[in-house]
Parts: sequence; C-alpha cells; structure tokens
Amino acid sequence: MKIAVASMGTSLDAWAGASFGTSAQFIIVDTEAVDSIVIAVPPEQQDPTQISLYAIRALATQGVDTVICGRIKETCREALFALGVEVVEGIERITVRQAVETYRAQGAQALAGYEPPPARVAVASHGTDLDATLASRGEPCTSFVLVDPQTLQYQLVDVEQGETMVQTSVNAVRAAARNGATVVITPEIRPACCAALRALSIVVALADPEMTVRQAVQAYQRGELETPPYL
Repeated sequence: MKIAVASMGTSLDAWAGASFGTSAQFIIVDTEAVDSIVIAVPPEQQDPTQISLYAIRALATQGVDTVICGRIKETCREALFALGVEVVEGIERITVRQAVETYRAQGAQALAGYEPPPARVAVASHGTDLDATLASRGEPCTSFVLVDPQTLQYQLVDVEQGETMVQTSVNAVRAAARNGATVVITPEIRPACCAALRALSIVVALADPEMTVRQAVQAYQRGELETPPYL
C-alpha cells in the first residue's frame, strides 16, 4: 500500500495536515517496502488554481492508494475518488509517521477522529492582550501573545531585539519554542524562520495584520488561516 501525506516538511517527523491545495510536498510511504519518497510541487505550480491538478497527477503516477491531508476541495476529492484513491482529511498536529502508523493500525476512522494534544498559539502582536492587533508586515516581531485557544487564557512573551531584523527573527523563533508554542500566527514570515519553526513541530499560519489576537486565534480554530507554501 502507498500512503501519500500532505506534509509541512520533508521528513517522517514533519507535521502532517497541510491543505491538499496548498501543500508544497507530499511524503509517500510504501508500507510494503517500508520506504518513503518526497514529491515536491515546483514553485511555478504554487498558484492555487493549478497546484491541485499537478498534485493529483503526481500522486496518480506514483500509484497512491490513500491520501492523508488537512483540508481538501470537493473537486479534488471527487477526482481522487474517481482514481480509486481514499481520502482521509481534517488531520492536524500529528506527524507524518504518527499518521501513517495510526492509519495502518486502526484505519481511517481512527485517524479522522484523532484528537491532537492541546494547542498553545503564539500570535505576533503589537499589544499585550487578546484585543491587541497583530504586528505589521515588514516590522520585526517584538512580542507574542501566547493563547490557550480553549480557555482564551493568555500571557505575554517578549522577544529579545537583535542588532538586525534577521537576528530578531531568530530570537522570535527561539521565544516561541521556549514557551511551548505549538502554533505561530503572524502576518508574514521569512522562509528560513518558517522552516525552523516547522522543524520544531510548530505550525505556522498567516493572518491579516488588522485582526486582533482574539480574532486570529478564532480564525485558526475554524481552519480559515492559510499556511505558507514554502518549506
């Protein structure tokens, strides 16, 4: 059996649950050969109107039996179904390895019903509470409001300012990880910082800078925020 997982990284320990339409890569696990390969989406195919078709063709070429992902458009689901490919969606905060092992051991229903551990959402902000607006694009991150999305309890996490914007960005990644964030919401992010956060198993989501912290967290909970398409 070949299982394709829409992932946020290129290793089996990367987060699964990327949207089928915006995932930059799929990790295909051959359960019989106990092997895996990465199918990347070329940069020129990142246009959301084209990426799904490219992904469907790539997975069909690999003879995939099952696709595991976050969100998926109905047209994509129907196209995969017509090719005899099972789709398991709605996955979040589980690694590719865990997703494949859960699917193999307990089936699609168990995986679809998987309950991720409690989230801690770090929102890059200009203020100190839930009504603060997000940080502006093009400005260094100076602080996070770290929120428990279930209770909306929060705390302020300051980011040490570096001599350069790049150093400040590195400090922001460290601050998010050190304080146990599982999700970072920000208006924009450098590709290197995005890759570093994902390597630490932290989900990255993009939100409008005019949103408040509360609105951004609620939008993330509803699955309305996009994740960056790059690694």
